[in-house]
Amino acid sequence: MKRHNIINSISIGAISILVTAFGLSTANCQETTKSPLMIGLSYTTLNNNIPYVVVTAKSKIDGRFKQIKGAEIKIYLDKDSAGKPLALISKVVTNAKGEAGAILSPELLNQWKTSTNHTFIATYDKTAQFDETSADISISKSRLIIDTADDKNITATFNEFKDGNWIPVKGVELKLAVKRLGGDLQIGEEQSFTTDSLGRVKGELKKLGLPGDEKGNIIIVAKIEDNDKYGNLRVEKSIPWGKVFIPDHTFFQQSALWASRFHSPIWLVILAYSIIIGVWGTLIYLIMLLLKIKKLGKEAK
Repeated sequence: MKRHNIINSISIGAISILVTAFGLSTANCQETTKSPLMIGLSYTTLNNNIPYVVVTAKSKIDGRFKQIKGAEIKIYLDKDSAGKPLALISKVVTNAKGEAGAILSPELLNQWKTSTNHTFIATYDKTAQFDETSADISISKSRLIIDTADDKNITATFNEFKDGNWIPVKGVELKLAVKRLGGDLQIGEEQSFTTDSLGRVKGELKKLGLPGDEKGNIIIVAKIEDNDKYGNLRVEKSIPWGKVFIPDHTFFQQSALWASRFHSPIWLVILAYSIIIGVWGTLIYLIMLLLKIKKLGKEAK
C-alpha cells in the first residue's frame, strides 16, 4: 500500500513538472514571437511642385491592426546597383495615427530631375518590439494640368515624362471636383473620368450657384488617387464661377438666440433673471429663517 502511494506521488510530481515545463516553453515562445511591423508608402504632388512621401506603420496586436506611434523610419530615394538604398531623404517618427511625411530636399532635386522613374524606400531597424522591415514604391514622373473655359467646361491633361519629353497618357482615371471646406465635391454626376489618346478629360460644372469668396472665386480640382504607377497627383485652380460672398456683420446683432450678450431675446433675459432672483431669494429667505430660529433659541434660555 505504501509502495503504491509512493508511485502515485512520483507520477503526480512528474506530471506537474511536465506541465510547468510546457507552460514555460509556451510562454517563452510567445515572448520571442513578434508581431511584424507593416510599412506603407504613398507618393503625392500638389500643383506639380516638389513631391512628398507619406509613410504609415501598423501591426496586428491582439487580433486587430493598430497604428504604431513612435516608429523611427528612414526614407530613401532610389537604389544603387546592389539594390541598397541610395540617398537618404529623411528620418521620421510616426505620430499617433501611425503616419509621418517627408519632402524631397533641395540637395536631391538634381537626382530627381535626371531620371524619369524613381523608387522610394522606407526601412525600419530592428528593435525590442519589432524586427527590421522595409517597403518601397516605384513611380513614374508625371504632371497634371487643369484648364477652364467660359462655358464652365473643365479640361484636365495628364502627361508622363519620357525620353526628355512630356508624353500624353491614355486610360488613366482621374477626378474633377470643387474644393469645399469639408472635402471635394464632384462637378456633376460622373464620379471619375478616363483620359483619351491626348491624355485629356473634359467635364462640365453642373453644381452651379456654389458660394465663393468675396470675389466669387471657387477652387476647381483635378486629381489622380492611388495610381500604382504615378501615385497621387492633385492640381487646383481658382476661377470666379461661384456666388459672391457678402459677409453679414449684423447677423450677431439681431435679437436672437445666437446673438451676443446685449442682443438676446427679451423673453430669454426675463427668464434668466427670474431664475437668478428666485434662487437667490430662496437662499436669503432660508438664511433669515436660520437667524430667527437662533434668536428665538437665545430668548428661550
